[in-house]
Amino acid sequence: MELRHYWNVIWRWRWLVLIVVGLTAIVSALLFLRTPRSYQTELWFITRQDTMNGTVGQPVDIEGQVLFMFDPFYYRWFGSEFLVDDYTLITESDAFAASTLQIMRDPFFPNKVMEDLNTQAAEQGGPMRSEQDANRLREAIARLRVADVKNAIESDRKHRELHLVITAPSAELAKAIADAAATVLTDAKLKPVRGQLPDDRAVFAQIGRVGMDNIASSRGRDLLNAAIRVLVGVAVALALAFLLEYLDNSVRDEHDARRVLNLPVLGTIPRS
Repeated sequence: MELRHYWNVIWRWRWLVLIVVGLTAIVSALLFLRTPRSYQTELWFITRQDTMNGTVGQPVDIEGQVLFMFDPFYYRWFGSEFLVDDYTLITESDAFAASTLQIMRDPFFPNKVMEDLNTQAAEQGGPMRSEQDANRLREAIARLRVADVKNAIESDRKHRELHLVITAPSAELAKAIADAAATVLTDAKLKPVRGQLPDDRAVFAQIGRVGMDNIASSRGRDLLNAAIRVLVGVAVALALAFLLEYLDNSVRDEHDARRVLNLPVLGTIPRS
């Protein structure tokens, strides 16, 4: 009986429920159709580590005293976590975005991106890119500003791993920004405050490469958001219907009569 009573309330306010749900569905559909699609990919980098012979060295006898010396590689491994902290902030700076954009504006860079995609397509059986695709990518890069590249890059960290998330209006542009950012990072070298470079090797190494198989479209997320908005509209419509029913003091059936009069109902006359 309670379920039937709830259904009677919903049916009594059905036009209100339908209007609210309909408006919500229309707004959600318009937002879904008008929201520009974006593409997202991820990059992972790990700090370079030389071969380590254990974390600690052997005891050393210095002037009759046995000292326990730490292996110098331990400090390099320990300091790499602080290095990732620094580069997490560096990758979100204007200078890093400017360096990334400078690499992207190389005349041959779009062709390199398309060649990499075609190589992966030949390996995986995907669609091939043409010279027209490279020209469209070149035009999209020409419209980019430093602020656009900066907004496209988000970074965080996990221990000694640096994580970049690239978001762009097209899959090809997302790969281009990712490849350029990876070039900047993998070319970075530690520069001491004094003296010369200890070696000429890069600080970071990239884990994996960016391809069409790991570039995700936002269309699925946009569709999920539209469905959530519709569900929220249904919940609001039902809540509004039950609220109006609660505020309505008119007597329509035996339940209302029992509630208002606080007396048992002996019988009812159906409406003809």
